[in-house]
Amino acid sequence: MTKAQAAALRVKWAEGEDRPCKHLHLELEHSSDDYLTDNYHCTACGELVAANTRDPFQVI
Repeated sequence: MTKAQAAALRVKWAEGEDRPCKHLHLELEHSSDDYLTDNYHCTACGELVAANTRDPFQVI
């Protein structure tokens, strides 16, 4: 999932009813040239759920 795809999911999620997301399915973020960023986004709502902030791995 790219940052743009995650942003589009967040917009789509916000347009729906206000329901909390449990972030059950995550996908690793990558750039357009397939560089992995070590950030994970929820595939349902697009939120950044976990990020590699060098030390230690941070769950947001």
